[in-house]
Amino acid sequence: MNSFVRALLFIYSVVIAVLSVVLLYATVDEGIFSDILKNLNALTTGPVSKYIYIGVLLLLFIISIVSITNIITTGRLNRTRLRKNDIGTVDIGPDAIESIALNAAKSAQVGIKSARCHVAPAKNQTLRVTISTELYSNVEIPSSMAKVQEKVKKDIERFTGIAVEQVIVRVSKVEQAQAKVESR
Repeated sequence: MNSFVRALLFIYSVVIAVLSVVLLYATVDEGIFSDILKNLNALTTGPVSKYIYIGVLLLLFIISIVSITNIITTGRLNRTRLRKNDIGTVDIGPDAIESIALNAAKSAQVGIKSARCHVAPAKNQTLRVTISTELYSNVEIPSSMAKVQEKVKKDIERFTGIAVEQVIVRVSKVEQAQAKVESR
């Protein structure tokens, strides 16, 4: 889920939460909606419909709170990966995994000018690594990026012991390689 969609879902969830709190308040103060929405006032004061109304609004409120917490906690690997051994535990943070991936991509020596990395959790305690790169123009993109994918996957698994489900390499820009002129 990209950040724009996550932001929209977050705003939507907050609006629904506030709306459900205001509508729940209408059950306590029966005169709040009398001038604006007479049908809603009749719904909140009816003996049977009042409990259905409260149940639906509580359900909406709970769903919005769950949605808010889900949006906040997903998307980025926000906690460290733990590896236990005989002596204790080793915490490997997402920044460390991203650094390993970037170092592996750059050390593949395939003409990467610059790169950015994002690590996200995947199924079965594995990782999904996305690398956005800028390349020099003299690079054969398919074979070079396949080499980067293999090296990143192998290095992360070797250095951390965490399985990598998928390595996605995106080429965002190709720049002209500039010849260096040496002065004497």
